[in-house]
Amino acid sequence: MNGKTITKRQKISAIIITLPFICAVTLLIIGLFTSDDIYLDKGFSVNFTAVTTLAITHIISIIILKRLDKIDIDLPISKFKKAFSIIGLVIMTFIFSFLLEMGLRMNLNYWLKGNTVEKIELIVIDKNISHGKATDYYIVFNSNYGRLKNKVGRRKYESLSIGEKYRASVNQGFFEGYFLTEPMNKIND
Repeated sequence: MNGKTITKRQKISAIIITLPFICAVTLLIIGLFTSDDIYLDKGFSVNFTAVTTLAITHIISIIILKRLDKIDIDLPISKFKKAFSIIGLVIMTFIFSFLLEMGLRMNLNYWLKGNTVEKIELIVIDKNISHGKATDYYIVFNSNYGRLKNKVGRRKYESLSIGEKYRASVNQGFFEGYFLTEPMNKIND
């Protein structure tokens, strides 16, 4: 009877420890398949305050559940190995929180975007190609809001030239960036 209880508590421990990772992966996959390719972004950023808050919340919840004897975390007997295991768990928690912050920010930015449509002028200032498992094409624009980057398809990449001006209708993201509401229109000088 006691052996089954410990096994069940150990399973719950594993779920509690890996829950941020599972949520992060789920949110990142949802974001990759639901957000538009017509997203104008200022570039990659990380909110370290949010990552730290998520990690501390996760660590505190693990400590509380351990104190209430709801979960069972088996640590080595040796003090050195125990310290090494705890440091590893803390590092893993911060990595999971980092991924969770990225997934939450990406999805909430899109789901909570503004309804107000703004007209902005964009000037193509650079074109980049990223080679990896797949080839990605990026157009870099200058606007009143600073430099914005847009991932586009190959045909769109080839059709845009540096120096061209476009007018775009956008909704502002909740945290950052802009989402195009309709295709960009070229401005003829």
